[in-house]
Amino acid sequence: MFRNSFNDCHYVSSDELRKIIDSWTCFIKQFTNDGWDAYLVSVLFHRIAGPIETKKTQMNQEIERVYNRLGTRMVKDTWSPKWTHYLPIGVFLPDFPVPKRKGEKSSIEDVSINDGLHKGGIILANKWGRVREGLERHFGHEKEVYQTGKIRNINIAPITHDLGDAVDYTFKSLKRRTCGLNDVQVLSWGGSAPAAEATRRWMMRAFS
Repeated sequence: MFRNSFNDCHYVSSDELRKIIDSWTCFIKQFTNDGWDAYLVSVLFHRIAGPIETKKTQMNQEIERVYNRLGTRMVKDTWSPKWTHYLPIGVFLPDFPVPKRKGEKSSIEDVSINDGLHKGGIILANKWGRVREGLERHFGHEKEVYQTGKIRNINIAPITHDLGDAVDYTFKSLKRRTCGLNDVQVLSWGGSAPAAEATRRWMMRAFS
């Protein structure tokens, strides 16, 4: 396991980490209050050679590819200011398998491939664009589009329980200091996209 890797969280207090995670909860709630749907996502990968930073870089690239493909299916022109506010927002972190509840087991593949390293995150999406069904159904119908390259499996489910618990779960590797703030991957379209600008401003405020 990559438990001893250096990360910038070693220099951040527990109180500061708690504030960052709470800020993410508030940020996500702003969108869900406006009618967006929030989804909990777990992305598993085929074996990736190299040290942990190489694995993280390639995993980030694969997540970006999934995000870009989702964006092009949600709107006709991803770079048009007219459509940018329909595009999804995502936040992902490196993650490791956690101890299961009694009676549950992780598969040998999940704990052995890449030493268990995978990506967990939250995607914010809406049904005002061309994808009118929930993302759990969309990803199920379009599996061959998203589960390609180095991606072995994508698990996605709507967040129907307490949003704060879901954000805590997503950021658990940050709290355990097995990843750092620089590992937080934010996905939003640039340019004049209102969602991207809101994300950028919030990131500057929360991490400053």
